[in-house]
Amino acid sequence: MSLFNVLLVYLLTSIIKLLAFQYSELSVILADFFHSIVDISLVLVLIFASHLSKKVADEHHPHGHGLVKNIASLALSVAFITLLSFELIKEGVDRILNPKVYENLEIALIAEVFVLILLFSTTLFLRKQRSILGKTAMYETLNDSLSTVSAIFGILLVSIGFTIFDGIVTIAIALLIAYNSAKLFLENVRFLLGLSPSEEFYSKVENSVKSLQGVNGVHDMLAIYTAENEIHLDLHVTVDGSIKVEEADLMSKKIAEKLRSDFPELKHVSIHFCPHFGEKRKIYNSNSIDRSQ
Repeated sequence: MSLFNVLLVYLLTSIIKLLAFQYSELSVILADFFHSIVDISLVLVLIFASHLSKKVADEHHPHGHGLVKNIASLALSVAFITLLSFELIKEGVDRILNPKVYENLEIALIAEVFVLILLFSTTLFLRKQRSILGKTAMYETLNDSLSTVSAIFGILLVSIGFTIFDGIVTIAIALLIAYNSAKLFLENVRFLLGLSPSEEFYSKVENSVKSLQGVNGVHDMLAIYTAENEIHLDLHVTVDGSIKVEEADLMSKKIAEKLRSDFPELKHVSIHFCPHFGEKRKIYNSNSIDRSQ
């Protein structure tokens, strides 16, 4: 299932939710509808990012355009927290303080159950996806399903006379949107601040390079994500000080080929040769000077 098909499912479910709200005026369904709007916005970002990430690097963006998805997601997450969640919480509080008499609850319930079936079916298809974008869409579908289950729970309680739960569940869905938006914010801001891979990645790189003949050590490694699954790696390789330039050039090609074979996420590798040893990782501070040899 493509992201475009997922978008069509979200559009269909949002229309169903909006119609159900028009008939019942349940704020819990309105909250669930806005959760669908959140998911539609995120899928549009994923589709846009997938398209733009294919754009080749240029003189202004030598690392490519892989971070555009993170920038857009960051902006959306702030909007969802400050506007959407806040307004839904206000609506929920109002429904608690001023409960209403609701009609057509059966229509609302049937609509939400149908939406849940659509979302569950979409999740089953998305489970087969291996791409980052596909997995992201799957998690968003699961979140939307959780919101719909909450809405169904709220409708059932309202139908037996507990009208206060229209407001309570509305607030719960608003908090769910805020929580997911906060996670989205933190996840994307890490990449924009220059996220480095885990220590395990550095250890694997060191072992991979040291397995080649002529390599005495690896140090001052610096790796930065230039997209969600793209890494720029800079490393210093300790070799015999008497090595010739031609030999060093041949060795650098072997190291680069070995690293790209072992780590497909590496999009750029900078290799510096030196006769001395050093610390495994390079950590910059205000007094750091990069001394390459």
